[in-house]
Amino acid sequence: MKAQFETVRHSPDTSWRFFLRELDELPFEWHYHPEYELTLTVNSSGERYVGDHITTYQSGDLVLLGPNLPHSWASRRRDDERQPHRVYVLWFRQDLMDRLTGSFPEFANWQSLLWQCRRGLAWPASVARDLEPLFQQLPTADPEQRLIVLLDILRHLHKAEARTLASTAFDSQTRPGTEQRQLSALLDTLHQQFLEPLTTETLAREHHMSVSSLNRFFRRQMNQSPHQYLTQVRLGHACAQLINSERPVAVIAETSGFGNLSNFNRHFRLHKGMTPRAFRASFRTQRRAFTSQLAGQHLPTE
Repeated sequence: MKAQFETVRHSPDTSWRFFLRELDELPFEWHYHPEYELTLTVNSSGERYVGDHITTYQSGDLVLLGPNLPHSWASRRRDDERQPHRVYVLWFRQDLMDRLTGSFPEFANWQSLLWQCRRGLAWPASVARDLEPLFQQLPTADPEQRLIVLLDILRHLHKAEARTLASTAFDSQTRPGTEQRQLSALLDTLHQQFLEPLTTETLAREHHMSVSSLNRFFRRQMNQSPHQYLTQVRLGHACAQLINSERPVAVIAETSGFGNLSNFNRHFRLHKGMTPRAFRASFRTQRRAFTSQLAGQHLPTE
């Protein structure tokens, strides 16, 4: 479950990017990027991973993610098996938001929305249903119309109540370009090498920094030490295996970068408040209840 750095490319005639995904399944692709990401997922249900927050999702999943926040969706089923999973993905950069909120007083209060989504925000299905017609306009709209639709969606989201997803350990924020590039390189190393016995000294040497400079920079950018962040990455990898496989806990500990089972259990209890086995049982109970709820929604009426 390595989080890959995703480069979001923008067309020269647009200030942001829209992409429509229509797939037979949504594969697990743990990744991050410096752009904000707004997604609406329909005709789909499964698991959603945002930082250290893991939960089931269903059709009408509407989420806004801040920069550098690792995330993925992994589908389980489609409401209508004749139709594909459908995901509207909207990426926009901080510089666009800065121009809007800085140049137009009408958009100044959007800063609160951008601040809150640093840990990810999810809106109720009712909000998604109300806004889906706007998302449906995007595939055929020209660049001018798409920007207007984006602003209209954000206007509605700013007014609607949402819930926060990841913990404060994944409290992201926007950064100047130079700092973002340096941070992206560090995050990429942590996510690509989390299975190795990666030390702060090794990380500092690889990125041509002193240990003290690395620790100061990382704490300033991510509100935690590199070692704390690495532990969260390993726990995220372990949670995905606990949910989606029958592997023994000891094997999961080893394949998630923890030195031994007791170390894994200690960290898991500290961060999740329960043992790995209890987490697996709890999530499977939640999944069964969720599946039953979906099945009940499609029962024929008399």
